[in-house]
Amino acid sequence: MRLTSRERLINTLKGDIPDRVPISLYEFDGFYDSWIHSYPEYAEILQYAEGKTDKMYFWAPPGEKSALFYGKVDQQDIVTTEWKEESSVYTQTVINTPQGKLSSLSRQDQGVHTTWTIEYLCKEEKDAERVLSLPYLPWHPSVDSFFELDKKLEDSGIIMVDIPDALCLTVELFGFTRFLTTYIDTPKIVFRLMDFFQQRICNFLRFLLENGVVTLYRIVGPEYATPPYLRPEEFDKLVTAYDRELIDILHRYGGIARLHSHGKIGKVLEPFLEMGIDATDPVEPPPDGDVELKEARQILGDKVTLIGNIEERLFHTGGKEDMERAVRKAIEEGASGGRFILCPTAMPLTTPLDKRVRENIIHYIDSGIKYGRI
Repeated sequence: MRLTSRERLINTLKGDIPDRVPISLYEFDGFYDSWIHSYPEYAEILQYAEGKTDKMYFWAPPGEKSALFYGKVDQQDIVTTEWKEESSVYTQTVINTPQGKLSSLSRQDQGVHTTWTIEYLCKEEKDAERVLSLPYLPWHPSVDSFFELDKKLEDSGIIMVDIPDALCLTVELFGFTRFLTTYIDTPKIVFRLMDFFQQRICNFLRFLLENGVVTLYRIVGPEYATPPYLRPEEFDKLVTAYDRELIDILHRYGGIARLHSHGKIGKVLEPFLEMGIDATDPVEPPPDGDVELKEARQILGDKVTLIGNIEERLFHTGGKEDMERAVRKAIEEGASGGRFILCPTAMPLTTPLDKRVRENIIHYIDSGIKYGRI
């Protein structure tokens, strides 16, 4: 019996047998909504994918200028200034705290739909103290758009909420390199920041769930503590205890926990299991990762949905035969003995989109349908 995309995804995530392996276009579903429909080459792919792929559609509550780190602040305490230089747009943000000002600088380049941080909020330990001095009044945004999107999606997929963990928010204060040196030199300030964020994230998560936003949640941040950057023992300290609390909250309300971690996860898969995750992505193959899908399945067992593991660069460097081979291997290994959703490790975000990349994305979809019958 042919299932709808919504049924197919829910069956897979909950351990029931679907009619075929679900096929995801990852960030094409919701994450790129601010620009993707304005470019014909992207719109053509979305049109082709309709009825063929299974949407895990990104959703977040509407942002407010007065919201910072899941807390409410006075609007006058956050000042943003924007200017253009050649083909780039720069944005400076200045935050007033009880212990002084914080500032950051970002850049967005024409034709590349992402933002690069040039200067991070925390440049020294005093900046961390300024963050910690911020008063906390929980942010309670409207969740009406969640139910509107759910109605709009109908049977074409499910909604997915992105939520950072405490490690993610802490790293993003410093930038990854400065975070690592700070953690080595002054670990106490890192854990103070993580505890500061953990309270806010947990309260925000409870608010969403108590107001009916019960769905798939993608938890982002664990990759910052994976080898070779840090040892598995440090992963336990920085991720396991903190993210287990998020996952427990999700399960208490009937939510589904998807742990997102690029890189070499082979030595931390046991903690993944200890945290009680329901799914993980993108399970990158070597050389970017260090574990094949069949190895991940042996460790995680049949109760964890594997999501992946088609490398995004294959869209740019491979041909149709390469794409078909990779999809077939992923499905054979990922769906063998457990739940699996076919998904790239990321999606292209440059415009215009190269013809070869477009053709490979189409062939990825076709190959997923061809080899995904169960």
